[in-house]
Amino acid sequence: MPADDDGPFPDFRILGPLEISLSRREVQLPGQHVRWLLAVLLLSRGEPVAEGQLLSHVWGTSEASLRALRTSVSRLRSWLRDHTGMTEAVKYTRSGGYVLDLDARHVDAARFLGRYRAAAREPDPALGLDLLLRALAQWRGTVLEGAPEEVRAHAGIRRLQSARAGCAARAADLALHTSRPEAALPHVREVAADMPYEEPLQTRLIRLLGATGRRAEALRCFEEIRRRLADELGVDPSDELRATHAELLREHRPAPGPAAPRPPEQAPPEQARPVAAELPMDVATFTGRRREVEHLCGLLGAARQEGPVVVSISGGGGVGKSALAIHVAHRLAARYPDGQLYLNLHGSTPNTRPVETSAALARLLRSLGTDDEAVPAEVEEAAGQLRSLTAGKRLLIVLDNALDAAQIRHLLPGHGAGAVLLTSRKVLTELDGATHLRLELLPEEDSLALFARLVGRDRVRAETAAAEAVVRQCDHLPLAVCIAAARLNARATWSVRALADRLATDRHRLAELHVGDRALRASFAVGYDELDAGHARLFRLLGLLANADVGVGVAAALAGIPERQAEDVLDYLVDLHMVENHAPRRYRMHDLLRQFAYERAHEEDDADRRAAALRNVLHWYLATARAVCVRVNPDAAWRTGIGPQDLAVPGARLDSHQQIQAWIKAETANFPVVLRQAIGELDDGPSLAVGLAAALYLPLGYERLWKDQYTLQELAADAAGRAGDPLQFAVVQGDLGDVQSQLGQLSDAIARLRDSLDAYRRLRHPRGESSQLDRLAGAYGLLGRYDESIDCYRQALALDRKQGDRFNEGITLSNLGLTYQKAGRFAEAVHAHTESIAIHRETDSPFGLGCLLGNLAEARRLAGRPDLAVPLFREALRADDDAGRSGTYDEAEHWWGLGRCHDDLGESGPAQECRRAAGALLHRLGLIGAQERQLIEAEAHPPTPEIIRRNT
Repeated sequence: MPADDDGPFPDFRILGPLEISLSRREVQLPGQHVRWLLAVLLLSRGEPVAEGQLLSHVWGTSEASLRALRTSVSRLRSWLRDHTGMTEAVKYTRSGGYVLDLDARHVDAARFLGRYRAAAREPDPALGLDLLLRALAQWRGTVLEGAPEEVRAHAGIRRLQSARAGCAARAADLALHTSRPEAALPHVREVAADMPYEEPLQTRLIRLLGATGRRAEALRCFEEIRRRLADELGVDPSDELRATHAELLREHRPAPGPAAPRPPEQAPPEQARPVAAELPMDVATFTGRRREVEHLCGLLGAARQEGPVVVSISGGGGVGKSALAIHVAHRLAARYPDGQLYLNLHGSTPNTRPVETSAALARLLRSLGTDDEAVPAEVEEAAGQLRSLTAGKRLLIVLDNALDAAQIRHLLPGHGAGAVLLTSRKVLTELDGATHLRLELLPEEDSLALFARLVGRDRVRAETAAAEAVVRQCDHLPLAVCIAAARLNARATWSVRALADRLATDRHRLAELHVGDRALRASFAVGYDELDAGHARLFRLLGLLANADVGVGVAAALAGIPERQAEDVLDYLVDLHMVENHAPRRYRMHDLLRQFAYERAHEEDDADRRAAALRNVLHWYLATARAVCVRVNPDAAWRTGIGPQDLAVPGARLDSHQQIQAWIKAETANFPVVLRQAIGELDDGPSLAVGLAAALYLPLGYERLWKDQYTLQELAADAAGRAGDPLQFAVVQGDLGDVQSQLGQLSDAIARLRDSLDAYRRLRHPRGESSQLDRLAGAYGLLGRYDESIDCYRQALALDRKQGDRFNEGITLSNLGLTYQKAGRFAEAVHAHTESIAIHRETDSPFGLGCLLGNLAEARRLAGRPDLAVPLFREALRADDDAGRSGTYDEAEHWWGLGRCHDDLGESGPAQECRRAAGALLHRLGLIGAQERQLIEAEAHPPTPEIIRRNT
């Protein structure tokens, strides 16, 4: 559990599996060695740990490399600094070790020990008990559960486990002393289960069971302990244990002597009705969900006198809502001595009608002792009787599988210290005062642990990779994992690998996930059948898309509806847990649901409608990419003529450079998926793919996303070959060659650029010819073949001038100037850049001016005139801002160049500030890592980042 002092985060937790959270969201450390290094330092509770001990616990041997240790310490320090702002948390001591200096509020073990010690000093038994219970609430399992054996050998683990046992024993004593045995029982039961041979603790568990009226369970508990001690240790129970057992027997022995006669006129006393205990058996293989369990126990354990606690668990089909609710209810049963009611409302049970409210009320009233004939027929009257019978009682009601809020609104108590735990596929936001928990898919390690419990740990250990593949193909959905395990258990000749192979094909997976009367497809169908026609159509069409991540614009194009309507439909599907809203205006489905949607689309929509929907999506991407291409470079409007021209839907409207950046960041991973699907599934797909790749070339290039460019251009090259269009071939070969040049694949780049140049010449396309000469010149320059580079630039200039293309002439002159700089011909470089800027100013366009000014500034600096370069770099930065290119690589390069000038002028302070500005931009753009940015921040003269070195 997170810190409950409302203190600041981060929160470090070792009383269970190692967890770190920031602002109540779990985060991961960079690597296993860093993870276990932190664990050992946390165990040491602010005491220095020698390097040899750290090597032994984290690497398993004191002979491991000190360099590896110090690297991990450095990574941990960097992580703490970047994520928590703790700059001095890990300190090196004079004794040659390391110490972790953290505020006790940030560490669950420190909070536990602090409250345990405070309870020992507290004279008031009731307050002392509360402190002990708050201390025990910090625990989520055994210390550092799942850690390697070397870490678990740390003496700090034994000390904490011993302190936990002592805390639980003291809590039991105070609970018995203050007549509050039910308050301590859940905690003592949990600790005793983890320490089966701790006889003082087992003794107190038996006493608490007896004090809460569970005499039979207490006697069974004693017998289990006695048998365990005899069978496994060969000893008898302690005197204290035997005395406690004898006391239990003595308390319930009938008094000696004859019974007193009852007067004849007195009726025999009415036999007390047994307390309802209707919970289904706890799921024996329940796995994981520690955080959710603790959260729910905390909510439901805090019963209020003024009204019941109502908690709703919502989630998609098969995610494990019912299993979680039943497990939590068993954990809390002792806190509700007036009974535990359970009712399955069948709101989403395949082939079963939901339970009517009147029938549900009758069932609950009967459970509370009402005879059949006394159950009112009217819903309002029956609901009033339910509220009367539950008033003032500590009663737990589990309403499983609710259809909607209307079905269960009359089933809620009105007053008392009880609690209601609901499960439903829908988020029941209409219930006033209810707390809602959305249940997500299992984490990977919990999915694997569940599979191992179902098929056997030895089997999973023998085929770990195959088992991981199975749970991954089950999408970490608990129901799917259970069905897969059941199929494997029913087939003795199957290996885990055989099952994984059968699940490997997407289109067959749902058919494989079927065993007996359990089928994943049937579970999904319940939710789908509830949808109206419009919601169902968008849901199934989403299954047609190969990209799982979908923006509102794509969804609207897919269904042919306005964006506002599409967003409303998507949000409704989110409430039903059929779609996940994982980022603002972006949605996704888990793979198995997407496969179900794909099946429904192929059953309900004909091939023409499916193709039209998919083509609309491609047209939306193409229209958006073309608008972006022209926005980032108006002179590239010719690229919008590549591919289809008659588009069925408009694209997204992106009015600023920041919006363009955000769109590219959100969609970059989808672009190759979209291209592959277009090529593979649409008749005109190859032409669409080439057009999209051509339009995206410059927007991706300006963001330095060369690897993503390369992927798209390779796909476009295949598509161009299928389309058979010579112009498309020339464009794609040139773009692919250019990106290969940027990636350093220079020999391949030159070959492709020559192919493109030849194709443009055959087409008598002088502009394309000039562009390829310009690109070839750049590739030659990167190889240091400056004479060949300059020759190509001059040929390109001649073509530009012949066509009267002043814009391209200016760009070519600037590139020629850069080559002169690399060749050491600075005067010629200055002349070329100056002429380029003059031509550019004629066009009266701010686009590209910042880059040209930066090139001239750097040429001036290299020529030995940093004083003249400074105002040029500042003018370049203003031009970046005027063109809406703030926050781009170009701005970072200009800040770095300005810093170089200040260095040359001996102005170290301004130089460092400029480099810091550049480093921050490069890091934000993902062009340098955190370590390189830190070096730029700290060093007086850091090396030039590779990305800038290659481009200047």
